Amino acid sequence: MFSVEDYVVGWLAYAAGGLCLLTCFWYLLRNFRLASVRHILLLIAAAFLFTPVTAYRDDAHLAPAFFVSLYEGVLLKGADDGFQRGLAPIIAVLVFALLAYAVLRPLWVKVLKPRLFKAD
Repeated sequence: MFSVEDYVVGWLAYAAGGLCLLTCFWYLLRNFRLASVRHILLLIAAAFLFTPVTAYRDDAHLAPAFFVSLYEGVLLKGADDGFQRGLAPIIAVLVFALLAYAVLRPLWVKVLKPRLFKAD
């Protein structure tokens, strides 16, 4: 069994790798004209990469949800939940992120727009 420090170091390394992947994904999408679609695709990627779930049912340590979903859905024979244990939290985080984006995006544009067209 791993110690708490091992999980923290693992999450830090995973977060650094996930941020590198998101940076590469942003770099690929940077010339895409529709900013809202670009932001939504980045939110989907971030929710997919960074949603945590308990690594084991009887353990409080967290692991990336898509790894848990992949492990239980593909590799474990006779698993009760299959992909659902990791996929359900990803969908929940994604719904909340998209709702927050839908609410905050118009506010952000409203605050930012007067600054962009302000005459000096």
